[in-house]
Amino acid sequence: MLNRTNLQPNQTLELRRSITGELREKLRETPPTPFDWSKFDAPTMLSLSGTPVDLRLQAMTRMLCTAPTRQQELRALWKECVVTAAYAWRIAGQIRADQETSAIAGLLHRLGDILTLRAIAEIEHAAGQRVDATTKASLCIELGGGQLERVVRLWGVPARAAATAAEWRRLREFPSAAADATSVYLARLFAIELLTPQFCAAGMLEHAAEEAGLDKVVLSQIRGDATIRDLVASLQ
Repeated sequence: MLNRTNLQPNQTLELRRSITGELREKLRETPPTPFDWSKFDAPTMLSLSGTPVDLRLQAMTRMLCTAPTRQQELRALWKECVVTAAYAWRIAGQIRADQETSAIAGLLHRLGDILTLRAIAEIEHAAGQRVDATTKASLCIELGGGQLERVVRLWGVPARAAATAAEWRRLREFPSAAADATSVYLARLFAIELLTPQFCAAGMLEHAAEEAGLDKVVLSQIRGDATIRDLVASLQ
């Protein structure tokens, strides 16, 4: 619902239906894929080998984060994705997961939310009003997952990485896919701790790392990774 006062329940429902319908139309406009995902090279793309951040990643940043009214929010979501991808690549090498799969899944794990939020921003700009926080969150939940699955298919993302990006929470329960999914799960905790430490519960990362088999020395090494901190600086 757009921010309006004293709406009756039937008016609220009608606004929600109208916005959802318009969103579904906008979400059919799929942005072009920025990579040949079968040749995705995480150390080069994410500057993990000391090279500058790949220009294609910068182009993807501009493509996903350029939107009226919500640009700062989009950039925060995307920064979390990029940093999650970098940590996932590092972690995967420690827990016998596939590094490229984990990095791609980390990079795309919130793609559906980003695309949905970008479409909401375009609707807000056209209407001259802002969607309230509760409705924004529920629309991202309702539409984000399906949008992610649709776009990764159209982009030709490798099936294993696409499945992990879409289902990383649930896939941790399945041994054949657990390592890749665990890499993304842990990487997201590292990213949250680095970018928004106020939202990282004390001891949660240590407990999750222990469950995954990362000892304290490796945890400390990943936590202090200078190349990832440099990557964050380059995303400012």
